[in-house]
Amino acid sequence: MAVEVNVLEYFGAEAELKKKWMRMWESLGKRILKMPKWMQEIVLEDINTAIRNRIATMEMIQNAKRNH
Repeated sequence: MAVEVNVLEYFGAEAELKKKWMRMWESLGKRILKMPKWMQEIVLEDINTAIRNRIATMEMIQNAKRNH
């Protein structure tokens, strides 16, 4: 029973996180779409670069913790 409860808690937490992501991207998207097309392209490329760099950094931290 404890495993089942933990699984349900995990899915509930994951669902909340997905909702948070969707609200954030919706809010950012509305602002970005108000910009001229050339600015949108710059912002989207900046977002892509920033997120990829942040994920890579977090993955390195996670891997370093596993190896200790």
